[in-house]
Amino acid sequence: MSTFGKYCASPQAREFLDQWNYLNPEEETDCPLCGSKEKCLWYSLGQFNAYTCMHCRMKYISPRLSQAQISEYYNKSILDKNTYEKDVEGNIHDVIGDSGERRRKIGDRHCELEITNQFIRKGRVLDIGCSAGLYFEGLKGQLELYGIEMSKIDADYTRKRFNAEIKSCDITEATYPNEYFNVINMTYVIEHLLYPKPVMEKVTTWLKKDGLLLVSSPNWGGMISKIYKEYFRLNDPCQHIILWERNTLEKFIEAHGFRVKKIHFPYFKTEYFNIYEVKRLFRNTLYQVLLPIFIKLKYFPKPEKVFSPPFLGNTMVVEAYKK
Repeated sequence: MSTFGKYCASPQAREFLDQWNYLNPEEETDCPLCGSKEKCLWYSLGQFNAYTCMHCRMKYISPRLSQAQISEYYNKSILDKNTYEKDVEGNIHDVIGDSGERRRKIGDRHCELEITNQFIRKGRVLDIGCSAGLYFEGLKGQLELYGIEMSKIDADYTRKRFNAEIKSCDITEATYPNEYFNVINMTYVIEHLLYPKPVMEKVTTWLKKDGLLLVSSPNWGGMISKIYKEYFRLNDPCQHIILWERNTLEKFIEAHGFRVKKIHFPYFKTEYFNIYEVKRLFRNTLYQVLLPIFIKLKYFPKPEKVFSPPFLGNTMVVEAYKK
């Protein structure tokens, strides 16, 4: 058994990692970008494997949850029972009931908000995966707000708070007129998609010519992801099934009729840029080196000491414009 497998079996890790074992993945898949069957194993996450496509270098999860399993996972594990998920450190991010946490999470979206507010002050904005309206709250100007959100709890909250038109459904079920929006935002959505091509085709159709597209995603090509691999804090094979890197995401967006202006790596203006997190990076990296020895000695550190901390390059925001 691998070091990661041994660690996952420990009581300290299981509280956090058991959410990955809620369902047994049913669907084997080829590369979701180019369809190639040629792949090499990057690392294993329990029942799930992370592969690299030998043809286009896309990284992805296989086996993965089927569409029916994903719906069950969201309904039982997130939407109904636990809207506010815990992170590696055990913190609960309640962006509806906790005003301080809401302000911090809006601040974490400063990149998307600054770009949008510089681009438009009047027009239609669509937020795909709008959650509790964090993106909407930071926007300025006279904007018509639209959203797509699977969680009925969050959809109802956002609809009432911002007088927005929210569709409570999967993006594949949503319909809008052609060239209807000036801006489309997708914050931490694209890594969840079983079939990203049909979704991006819809986005291209809905956005006006020269319109702004913002796509945010964890970055599995960053330094921290490459160092920590299985222990990268943004791994979640039940939900994060396409493991985007800068190059693969940029090529994918450009292939659908967009001009990528810039790829941003927000960190220094977020809540995570502080002395504590920088110190934790050095501590956790040392624990990574020593973990095999710790396990032999029957010492299993808490996940917050083993998994990667927040750091520069963990996430990225693509700023693109429709040709």
